[in-house]
Amino acid sequence: MKEGKKSPLGIERLEALQGISVLLNSTLDTREVLERALDSAGHLLNAEASSVFLRDAVTGELIFYAITGEKKSLLEGFRVPKGHGVVGWVVENRQPLLVRDTSKEPRFFSGVDKEVGFKTRNLLCVPVITKGQVLGALEVVNSKGGDHFSQQDIPFLEALANHLATALDNALLYRELSQAHEALKKLDEMKSHFINVVSHELRTPVALIQSFHELLRSEMIGPLQAKQKEALTRMEAGLHWLNRIVSGATNVATLDQRPTQLNVKDFDMAALIRETVNEMGPLFERRQQKCSTDGTGNEVKVQGDPDQIRHVLHNLLLNSIRFTPDEGKIKAALTSSEYEVRVAVSDTGIGIPPEEFSGIFEKFLHAQSTITHSSGTIEFRSSGLGLGLPIAKKIIEMHRGRIWVESELEKGSTFYFTLPRQGVGKS
Repeated sequence: MKEGKKSPLGIERLEALQGISVLLNSTLDTREVLERALDSAGHLLNAEASSVFLRDAVTGELIFYAITGEKKSLLEGFRVPKGHGVVGWVVENRQPLLVRDTSKEPRFFSGVDKEVGFKTRNLLCVPVITKGQVLGALEVVNSKGGDHFSQQDIPFLEALANHLATALDNALLYRELSQAHEALKKLDEMKSHFINVVSHELRTPVALIQSFHELLRSEMIGPLQAKQKEALTRMEAGLHWLNRIVSGATNVATLDQRPTQLNVKDFDMAALIRETVNEMGPLFERRQQKCSTDGTGNEVKVQGDPDQIRHVLHNLLLNSIRFTPDEGKIKAALTSSEYEVRVAVSDTGIGIPPEEFSGIFEKFLHAQSTITHSSGTIEFRSSGLGLGLPIAKKIIEMHRGRIWVESELEKGSTFYFTLPRQGVGKS
């Protein structure tokens, strides 16, 4: 076909572009899809071969990424040096370039032809640009039948390059996010392993200190003076604190490895709340806090693992104790419907800023900096590792329930969780 007879960007090409656009957006695994798009473009332009080059962001080299034609296997991954050849000029200048006769084009780089045993007679190359960034270039080579490409082919190839740019941008972004996700996953695994090792190594010296503490308290190696007894009492508080930290570290190391099967049985949620509140009575008394229950007078049957739910309740109540001033009020309330029960643990504590609602359910995060906390016991604003709420969230989600918080600064917080009344633990 002669240049004067070639059709402009007409109906056939517009329809082809529409089909190629649908094809490119059908998957994020783009290499094979790009080659199918190139086949379609090559057919419309009557080209022997076509290729998409990606620019190496570090070296500036241009890499054969998607190729059609008989030399595909030899060209895949081949690199063209930065600035070399027609494709290098197109990328650096961000302009299309039509070459009717490569033997008369000084910018043509013959190194690729020599490497793979190919003869490029003519070509058309356009840049692939998205969001102002040049990703690479799109090229078709050797118009069949002794013909050459024309100026009328440029709009079509540029339109195709725009579609390719969008698909490549999405694919590259997806790849970057996937790599970042895998890196974070690996980092999280390393962190859990480190915590597990450290917590294991700490148990031996802690046990040794505990043994000597008990030996001293027993006065088996000599009588104690009043000040020595006071010092041992303080040491005991520190040991309890240290033991909680070690246990918490072990919990977080296994948080993502908890069994997916729960020991599901029917149990009375109302009774469980009453029992947990009663068990924690000495902690409320120590802080002179009043803890009440609501909606627990009658039996409320649910399906679930009572030991795990007790752990959730304990964590929520302990948080309320820690972040509620002395003489504050705490309440555990139970409401139920046909399909689920809802437990609310509320307090008159310091509250949580709204922007931190989601973060408090993440490992090691607190709504308040641990620097502001006074100790690692149950004193006001006392610190921990930030594991109670993440563990509670994991348990509730295993029960197919929901957990969330509502709070207002300086007025208090309410933590809610729900449990389905039937079908728990079933696929």
